[in-house]
Amino acid sequence: MNKLRISKISAIGFIILLVFLHIIDTSVNPIWQPISEYGLGNAGWLMKVTFFSLGISFLFLGIYLIKKLSNIGLKVGGVLLILASLGNFLAGVFNTDPVSTLPDQMTISGQIHNAAAGLLGCMILATVFITFQFRKQEQLKPYKKNILLLTIILWVLEFSLIATMGIYLSETNGMITQETPIGWLGRIVIVFCAIWIWACAHYLQKSNSKN
Repeated sequence: MNKLRISKISAIGFIILLVFLHIIDTSVNPIWQPISEYGLGNAGWLMKVTFFSLGISFLFLGIYLIKKLSNIGLKVGGVLLILASLGNFLAGVFNTDPVSTLPDQMTISGQIHNAAAGLLGCMILATVFITFQFRKQEQLKPYKKNILLLTIILWVLEFSLIATMGIYLSETNGMITQETPIGWLGRIVIVFCAIWIWACAHYLQKSNSKN
């Protein structure tokens, strides 16, 4: 099975597993609690698999971009995707602390998890390098409008999440509480990351089939 197909399957798998977690673990309130909280429940093992699945989708697309394509912009995007995959793997290995945990009471596992979650930003940044090359590379130009639209939507969602978190967390001293309804928006962002990965791998596959 080639790298692009593995990336696509893993991205879809992430979405399916995340939806399933919402069904089987109702102890987590998706309105305000982040998906990492599923790792603390009875289905914690499944949350780990879910993180790994997204990490694999990032990793294999990143490896493909680095090894199969010669353009430097695509290689930079590939490196950023691999860094983002590392964040998902770490998030799967190290559980978060409950959101009610005060900063000075966080465990080492929780600190690593939070730092790993920040690496998702590498994936967001990678989309810029990769999308730009869709406009430059002749074999990718037929898909440039589609990938550009997806990238714009992803960045709008990401900035909306940052702005929303800034507003709500400023009122709760940086703590996620029931008064910080950012859970669904966070879920939409990470699911759209998986959708973007699937679409990018799909367009690369289609461009290969034409050559």
